[in-house]
Amino acid sequence: MTNPESQYWAPRRLGHANLFIGSYERAADYYRDVVGFREVYRQPNNKATFVSNGNTYHDLGLTDVHSRYGKPGQRPGLWHLAFEVETEVDLVNGYNRAIKAGVKFVSTEDHDVAHSLYFTDPDGLLVEVYADVMDDWRSHRKGIINKEKPKYIPGVTSAPVAQHLYPKSPQIDFIKEALFHPKKVTHVALVSSRIDEMVAFYTGIIGLRKFAAARDGSFVVLRGTVGTGDLTLYRQNGGQRGAGRDELRPGFHHVGFEVWDEQDLERSLAALPAKGIRAERSVDHPARRSVTVVDPDGIRLQFFVNRQWTPEAIGSVDAATAPYLL
Repeated sequence: MTNPESQYWAPRRLGHANLFIGSYERAADYYRDVVGFREVYRQPNNKATFVSNGNTYHDLGLTDVHSRYGKPGQRPGLWHLAFEVETEVDLVNGYNRAIKAGVKFVSTEDHDVAHSLYFTDPDGLLVEVYADVMDDWRSHRKGIINKEKPKYIPGVTSAPVAQHLYPKSPQIDFIKEALFHPKKVTHVALVSSRIDEMVAFYTGIIGLRKFAAARDGSFVVLRGTVGTGDLTLYRQNGGQRGAGRDELRPGFHHVGFEVWDEQDLERSLAALPAKGIRAERSVDHPARRSVTVVDPDGIRLQFFVNRQWTPEAIGSVDAATAPYLL
């Protein structure tokens, strides 16, 4: 299935988000005990841990701000977001078309289980498009991993894999003792002062589709071919506050996780005080039920269950509520 707005890729969904955090050892515990993902593998040489519930080889990459990948003065927040495409053949074909069109890439990487392309969006955020190249990721991604990555030139260093090797019926690891119980990471939300350029990039280059938008133009929800909403873009509100509306500053706003059902989400919400965690915002809306908390590094995490998840219901969300719902 192709996206008529893009001549390069048609991503299936948001595959993972990589975050900069204050301590990757502390984060491994927090994201297991609170968020509900186990550590799958760790890279001490990069000061990073990678967590998942079995949905994919990592839902989140948690990289220490003191890692060699962190810039001087690096603060916690989003490092990059990654979109999964159908096959490596699709990845390489899109790469070749993009190169001919003058699209600039930051790097191309061989991650053993996946091959990836990296570039930056109009706001300077690092974006990854990747394809899984083996279906048995657990045999390569477990325990401690310290090794150099081989060079990857799309379509040159190896023949592109034509099989659909993304996880199809993964066994989900439900951590009963965790505070929340996510199915998977679902979306990233960004605030931009040039939302129109960002929409054009993520539809025309990356290949996401417009799914829903605010009636007043304050946000746009984009999705992949199987995702239900993989990227939310909010328009910077210029520091305007009032009527319950928070100031939206450019940059990363939150990362979202779908949980199993509303009953489970309500149990998690009720258990927050005993864990010493405060809900930053709890929203009950016809489109979605959501709870937003803040991790020890100040990163917003949104847990939700979809209800009437339609463009019409989403479009009715007001600008003050949207950042904690979508």
